[in-house]
Amino acid sequence: MMMRLLATVIVAFALQEVGAFSLNKAVSISSCTTSESNRKDFITTISTAAASAFLFNPQVVTAEDTSSQTFTRIKDKQFAYSIVLPMEPSPTNKPLQTHLDEVNLPMNIKGYTYGITVDPIRINSLRDFGTPNEVAAKIVMAELRRDGILDVTVGRDPTEDEVTGGYDVEYISDGKRGKKHFVTRTIVKANKLYVLTAQVKEVDWNSAVSEDEVWNAVRSFKVLEN
Repeated sequence: MMMRLLATVIVAFALQEVGAFSLNKAVSISSCTTSESNRKDFITTISTAAASAFLFNPQVVTAEDTSSQTFTRIKDKQFAYSIVLPMEPSPTNKPLQTHLDEVNLPMNIKGYTYGITVDPIRINSLRDFGTPNEVAAKIVMAELRRDGILDVTVGRDPTEDEVTGGYDVEYISDGKRGKKHFVTRTIVKANKLYVLTAQVKEVDWNSAVSEDEVWNAVRSFKVLEN
């Protein structure tokens, strides 16, 4: 069920620096075990992850495995992850990276792409930071802070994946550059923050691009032992 973002959402954590906002399903932020600086680091990182994966001049990425529709990327002992995509990817990244790892996986429809970022983080798990609803509220707040964003709507209720411990969040962002549909999976493991973001133009959602196709890909994203 859609949670309409109204003019003011009561999210205690997000009040600092951005003013007050509220969701029609109010999300109450409880106290977390992480420090204030760790929370700020987390929000700063996650707020740039979704946008940065799509805004660069592409360069070809070398991956461990791009056979069939599986994309697997491993770098020494720094990180390792994989995702099963709807089609064989042509991975790219940008020349000057702002994350530990940053990969774009475009599909065959303009504006339809999967982006992955990896960053060091000082929290040990997502549960240290909050529940799926709490993290979703923070993602929404971060999206609203981006230039040109006018409105954000949250889609399916945020959930936690039992296998990976990742949080899955769906939202629609309406801005000056158009309306876009996002589905994200956020995983924290071994003090690394992994963010997968699927992006589709809203006009193509459930028409040119199947909702099930996107969710199947997002649910396949996992961090590997390295």
